[in-house]
Amino acid sequence: MSLMTFSDARPWARGIKTKVLAHEMPPWYADPQFGNFANKPKLTQAQVDTLAAWADAGAPEGAGAPPSPPVFRDEWSPLMNRPPDQVIDAPFEFEVPATGDVPTFTVWLKIPFRDDRFVEGLQLVPTNRRVVHHSSISFGDLPPKTKIGKGQVYNGGPVLDGVPVFSDGRPYLSMSGDEFGYPLLFYVPGGGFLRFPQGIAKRLPAGKYFSWGMHYVTTGKPEKVRMRLGLWFAKKDVNHAVETWTVNEKRVVNGKEVWIGAPGRPQAPSIPAGEANYTITGYVGFKDAVTVYSAWPHMHFRGKDMTFIVTYPNGREETVLSVPKYDPNWQITYEFVKPLKLPAGSVMRAVAHYDNSAQNRNNPDPAQEVLWGPQSANEMFLPFIEVSVDKNDLRFDDIQRALQ
Repeated sequence: MSLMTFSDARPWARGIKTKVLAHEMPPWYADPQFGNFANKPKLTQAQVDTLAAWADAGAPEGAGAPPSPPVFRDEWSPLMNRPPDQVIDAPFEFEVPATGDVPTFTVWLKIPFRDDRFVEGLQLVPTNRRVVHHSSISFGDLPPKTKIGKGQVYNGGPVLDGVPVFSDGRPYLSMSGDEFGYPLLFYVPGGGFLRFPQGIAKRLPAGKYFSWGMHYVTTGKPEKVRMRLGLWFAKKDVNHAVETWTVNEKRVVNGKEVWIGAPGRPQAPSIPAGEANYTITGYVGFKDAVTVYSAWPHMHFRGKDMTFIVTYPNGREETVLSVPKYDPNWQITYEFVKPLKLPAGSVMRAVAHYDNSAQNRNNPDPAQEVLWGPQSANEMFLPFIEVSVDKNDLRFDDIQRALQ
């Protein structure tokens, strides 16, 4: 609903009271027993009491002239306390048809920097949130023997810019719409923003390409959308570069280890129709000491819960994040107030459960077996973490270069 004006907000007064008293708004799904998070939004008790009293009084309008509704020119996070230093747009505005499935696809754009740049904050936002299931952005090289040109973005799709083409003009067609190269950032409902402590940043290497993975959905009418990437450059020297990893080095499904496919993309048996407690456990081991800055559980509509647990070399276990009631409409990245310092030999596991039964109110069709894949009818198990390797100190690299 819109809350831009009094007349917009007043019909929702009872719902507002119910949600804030239940602590369901602002949205936050981490179990308070585990972890301490820097980006947890909350209302003070006085604010909750004010909203409840307003609703109980019949939601009266305040005295005096109402303020003008705010004008939102951009949707950049206020947590950075300044607008992005640079905004990079995807190669085109995409026209989403009124109905049907839009295949996932990927397009490329050269990174527009002459030298490597480090970013302490970054955000991926759509100009039209209604039609975006998710979007990803990574960096790396173009597919072999191609160059950027115009081509079909998928079989039977429109001819647009940003498509790698071969010398004979054939377009390179991504089969999955997944990101290529090294993951940088993902947009999902309630997410799409990363920031790091001072001295920590993500590296954007000059000469490489952004690959934009697009997954759009139809709404019953023609729509348009463009993805935008906001960058906040590091203002001071950077000590360590952050990478996006998944807790997916090994995967166990319902107690049985399953085959590991492409790196970070293990396979798994489909979820049977009516299955209420399908269980996946993913593992990643750290051969070097690492620092973990945030964690983000990503599933689709059958996702029920996910918990991140660290086992230290001495056998001690610690739950660092538990999301007991996962909501695909609010996929939050949980930023640790104090980054996790994990010694070499530590192992992290992520345990997730899926509910493909009729008891799951988010379930599109409990009578259907669920396959793994990018579409909304599919499922995913992607426990993301943002990590730096302690021994990879960029200051040491600077010293080495100075001595050469």
